[in-house]
Amino acid sequence: MKKEFFALMIILALIVGAVINVIHIRSLSADITGHIQQTQSCCRRADFDGATAALRKGLDHWLEADGYTHIFIRHSEIDSTSDAFYDVLSALNEEDADGAVSACEKLQYHIDSIVSMEHVTLRSVF
Repeated sequence: MKKEFFALMIILALIVGAVINVIHIRSLSADITGHIQQTQSCCRRADFDGATAALRKGLDHWLEADGYTHIFIRHSEIDSTSDAFYDVLSALNEEDADGAVSACEKLQYHIDSIVSMEHVTLRSVF
């Protein structure tokens, strides 16, 4: 009976951990998405300084989360998302509003992709 109890406790701990992980990644994604949207809005107004400041806040938030991301997210996803941040910065430095907006869309795709990968589905389990 003790073995079954411990097995049940481990399963419950894994489920709770998965739920906490999804909540955390959603929160991280929402924060970064806000900065991306602000960056796009500034780009449309040709406010490249404001866009750069907004994107840097999002990038800082992303880099500060590396203790979490390097444990729970695939390294290839981390690399591609980080590259997408720097693609946006490059477009902003060139003051290419259309390129920056497109690069923001690419960055948003990477962020959304990470969130969707973290959701537990029957397909991801079996």
